[in-house]
Amino acid sequence: RSETVLCSARASVLLYDDTHKQWVAAGGGPQTLSCVQLYHHPTANAFRLVGRKMQPDQQVVLNCPLGRGLRYSQ
Repeated sequence: RSETVLCSARASVLLYDDTHKQWVAAGGGPQTLSCVQLYHHPTANAFRLVGRKMQPDQQVVLNCPLGRGLRYSQ
């Protein structure tokens, strides 16, 4: 069975650059909105986040599995 989308949101995707100690826009170039979706694979009971730029090329800027024990800090 394939993955299903549980929810979707528009967001600015930023990645932390350890070298420069700052947040930078994912995918390079200027910061733009992305469509970020939460996927669920029921057979494996696995989750992942996928973000695609909301531009014609729909570049993937985020593809991250969410593992058990993940800690979130706002």
